[in-house]
Amino acid sequence: MSERIVGRVQVERQWLAYSRSAPAPSVVLLHGIPTSRYLWRNITKLLSAAGHGWIAFDLLGYGESDKPLGVDPGIREQARFISSALHQLGWAGGTIVGHDIGGGVAQLLGLDESLKIDRLVLVDSVAYDSFPEPGIARLKEPVWEQILGAPDFDLKKGLLKGLQKGIVHSDKVTLELVDQYERPFSGVAGRLAYLRAARSLRSEDLVSRSHEIERLAIPVLLVWGSMDAFQPLRFAQRLATALPNARLEVIESAGHFLPEDVPDALGELIVNFLEAAE
Repeated sequence: MSERIVGRVQVERQWLAYSRSAPAPSVVLLHGIPTSRYLWRNITKLLSAAGHGWIAFDLLGYGESDKPLGVDPGIREQARFISSALHQLGWAGGTIVGHDIGGGVAQLLGLDESLKIDRLVLVDSVAYDSFPEPGIARLKEPVWEQILGAPDFDLKKGLLKGLQKGIVHSDKVTLELVDQYERPFSGVAGRLAYLRAARSLRSEDLVSRSHEIERLAIPVLLVWGSMDAFQPLRFAQRLATALPNARLEVIESAGHFLPEDVPDALGELIVNFLEAAE
């Protein structure tokens, strides 16, 4: 299962980029801010080795997906776009895995009765009103349009700082990694697209449906880094306690970006969770 397919799917005149395994995917992978489907590259290798088909999307406004003006890239709309994309691609159901805001999208997809979702994996996910975190929230101030729109603004510095804060194993934070996550937002237009994505994050997208989310009966695995500086562990504990069929796994000495920080440990937890249903 080593073959990898790269493609695009159009939803409401917007193109979403994805990578997938050759066999029909049963696992959907959703990244957060400020990453892309590149986040899952090590996890997909482990899924393929274990015989699980997968598909990883770039959310609207991120990675190689379109970054349109006038289209809301908040998590409620992201869930709608991903749901439509999955229907168009003929997804037959399975597990949604989401990191950061991708975890918020996963929670909303879990409420989508048109999809045959049988499991959720939430990795250092947003939950309740845990987002936007202060570093993202401040980007709603009007001055940031001028700051990020300046020709000489260096977004890499900000991304480097965020990755260093969110990854405990410092050797994993390389210039190549920063380049990979900065490239989709390069140039003035790219940086302003990043700003739009950050400004679209509203906690009410989840809070307004929190009671429904807490009643999800499907199995849910929550995986958190013990040293997550962006999504505090207390939110994971609250959600895990509320959900009727949830388990929380805390990985010690790991931060927010678990797929970068400890991919092997995370991959093992995900694979074991998938195979417990077989």
